[in-house]
Amino acid sequence: MHSSKDIRQEFISFFIQKGHSYIPSSPVIPIDDNTLLFANAGMNQFKSIFLGLKEPGVSRAVNSQKCIRAGGKHNDLEEVGKDGYHHTFFEMLGNWSFGDYYKLEAIKWAWELLTGTWKLPKDKLHATVHRSDQEAYSLWNNNTDIQPIHITYHGDKDNFWEMGESGPCGPCSEIHYDRGKDFCDKKSDPNHKCAVNGECGRYIEIWNLVFIQYYRDESGKLNPLRNKYVDTGAGLERICQILQGKSTNYETDLFFPILSKIAELSGQAYSEIGGLSHRVVADHIRTLVFALADGGFPSNEGRGYVLRRILRRAARHGRLLGFLEPFLWKLVDSVILIMGDHYTELNDKADFLKMIIKAEEERFNHTLDKGLEKFREIVAETTGDIISGANAFLLYDSFGFPLDLSMILAQEQDLIIDLEGFETEMEAQRQRARRASKFGFESQELEWVEFYTPEATEFVGYDEASCSARILRYSIQEGGRIKVQLDRTPFYAESGGQVADLGTMVNDSCQIKIENVIRMEDYIIHSGILVSGFPNAEPFNASIDVDRRNHIRRNHTATHLLHKALRIVLGDHVQQKGSLVEQAYFRFDFTHFQAVDHVQLKSIAQTVNEIVRENRRVFTRIESLQQAKSEGVTALFGEKYGDTVRIVEVEGYSKELCGGTHVSATGDIGLFVITSESSSAAGIRRIEGITGFYAELHLLSLQDKLSQFSHLLKCPEAQIMTKIESLNLQIEKLEEELNMLKNKELISILDSLVSKAFETGSTRLIKEVVNLNSGDFKALGELLKDNTTNTISVLFNQAEGRLTILCAVSPDLLQKHNAGKLVGKIAASLDGKGGGRADLAMAGAKDNSKLKETLLNLSDLIFAP
Repeated sequence: MHSSKDIRQEFISFFIQKGHSYIPSSPVIPIDDNTLLFANAGMNQFKSIFLGLKEPGVSRAVNSQKCIRAGGKHNDLEEVGKDGYHHTFFEMLGNWSFGDYYKLEAIKWAWELLTGTWKLPKDKLHATVHRSDQEAYSLWNNNTDIQPIHITYHGDKDNFWEMGESGPCGPCSEIHYDRGKDFCDKKSDPNHKCAVNGECGRYIEIWNLVFIQYYRDESGKLNPLRNKYVDTGAGLERICQILQGKSTNYETDLFFPILSKIAELSGQAYSEIGGLSHRVVADHIRTLVFALADGGFPSNEGRGYVLRRILRRAARHGRLLGFLEPFLWKLVDSVILIMGDHYTELNDKADFLKMIIKAEEERFNHTLDKGLEKFREIVAETTGDIISGANAFLLYDSFGFPLDLSMILAQEQDLIIDLEGFETEMEAQRQRARRASKFGFESQELEWVEFYTPEATEFVGYDEASCSARILRYSIQEGGRIKVQLDRTPFYAESGGQVADLGTMVNDSCQIKIENVIRMEDYIIHSGILVSGFPNAEPFNASIDVDRRNHIRRNHTATHLLHKALRIVLGDHVQQKGSLVEQAYFRFDFTHFQAVDHVQLKSIAQTVNEIVRENRRVFTRIESLQQAKSEGVTALFGEKYGDTVRIVEVEGYSKELCGGTHVSATGDIGLFVITSESSSAAGIRRIEGITGFYAELHLLSLQDKLSQFSHLLKCPEAQIMTKIESLNLQIEKLEEELNMLKNKELISILDSLVSKAFETGSTRLIKEVVNLNSGDFKALGELLKDNTTNTISVLFNQAEGRLTILCAVSPDLLQKHNAGKLVGKIAASLDGKGGGRADLAMAGAKDNSKLKETLLNLSDLIFAP
């Protein structure tokens, strides 16, 4: 069989022979691109080239790009598993020309690879071109031996590519493969005719050749680009399906070993007809492995939220296959076995990936129980047989319930989901995502005044605190604010968690106060206030705030020492997940699944301070990425590095890839203090700390507080702990006495309520209006539940400025009555709502004026059929 490994390599090798440079896939977690949740196309890493913001390092490129389409504009999540070709993770084979070759070569080489190298039948291939692109039509007709009737014109929907509402765009030519009449899924429609772009399964697109030749401006006008580009994309999964002679992508060697492992673990064999859950799990585990390996992490927002939903959807389908315990982590090795040869970054992360996935599965099992409880509440509140789209979306959005899960649960209750209402809620979310992910680039929106042609800014700040520099361009904004690009600069641009430098730019006729610095590809943009004069083309003295930079350097090097110490004390599973390096403090996020205790924190701080006292040298060097990896240099998950990298090494202790500023010896840090440890997100802990001058201030402040405590407690500092322990014992004793008095009071109230119970048919009913704090009110309900028989108790609490209802059902009546449903009916009579357990439930009420009427009709509310 033509293996996927061979197919991928044959594509890459073919274009290398045509003069292309191989560019490794960028991470699926985009670097410095907030317009994307995930890398969803091969062109993502070249976007800045197409936008004219960066010069291409090569004129021709080829790669296989890892892609995820789930969430935002491109979202195939809910379609996965229903057919044989929708996926959340896929690979996009691609070749690019950056102002080099154009349509002729792109078309000829695509045809040569498909029919020459891969030997696809020529009569099975079809080419589409844009209705305006007669050039592409002629090139197909005159430079390949495709059948002329297999070249067809199509409109914008299928054959015009655009990056966004504005930006680079152009016509495209798609190559489709005819799988035969048996693959048509619309045979039952007498009006259907199989055709390319005819919306049936017979013809599938396998390669898209995009010819980027225009720039669409904000008015919608198409303007010819100075340079023309080729951007092609061929889905590896579909190519494998065809070359391996399979009817679906899932039968290829990219998926089938995973499906086989799922069948082995579940005891349920895979079949194309009944294998929906198998397919969902196989697809989703690939997405999770690659996203987590590239720096993604399940969370409650952004891409982390999407990953959490994907994992939970897979886990739910695992339940349908009979898995009651976490199982997804057991599939990680199968994915790595298939993909690890090409994507070698997976191989040393297996244990980490399993740990994250298993922990998240365990968390979902707990969340699923909460979601089921919420579902029961929704069912109890539903009138009629339709669960609203808003409630279905609430389960989807807040509890991670896939729509198909809610539909299954609803069907079990003889209910249906308002799918139209659900889709309305989903579309509203998509609109929010589109607005949040609209392509844009700040420098394009500014009105620049150019003194010189913009070019890459030279950063000299590793070695110089000030330098002579010229303004290449500037933009004046409201309030005297200004943005400036220099030809060279000592100012560090905010990056890698380190904040930007501050300082000044001065010459004889102008002064600018710099308040922020950002990097836009190769340009370093300085933002600030125009203090005096006006920008000019003469040289400026650009100077940073050296004292501030030194504080930042101490903190940045401290994060490297901390990272290594965390791995020493807690284990090698620790990985950096984010950082902030400020002047006065630093913040460091890392993977760990429980709080770091006091003993561990003490050990971490001691480890770091020992390295500080040893005053070890800190030095940097530039090496090839391959050499750095061979030396075991620590790199950040998901970070994209160039061919050459900067290494920051603490002598004999740690090596990390880093572009930040650092001290020259660890002794310059002075002192390292951890000020807090907390949870940043599920599975991620956060340590904050201080160094040098700020650490000294912190310790002096602690000494002042100790002195104050000593004065307040009237004891020497050495005896403060003993004094506090003694006071705590006194407080505990007083609290016990107070609780005893409260319990006596509640028991007295209980006795009074029981004495007022009256018979209603064969059941006793207690009803009373009380005025208790919320804790005592619930405690009284527990007492009524546990200390009565044949009794339903309903209490109305008017304390704390609101009306709260409590219903308790004695254990012997639980077969007949449900407190959750009863309290819901009672609350409805007061324009409120609520629910809960069968034996004890609470609700809130809005209309206090109806209380008297509700008390009079309580028996009817409870016992009415």
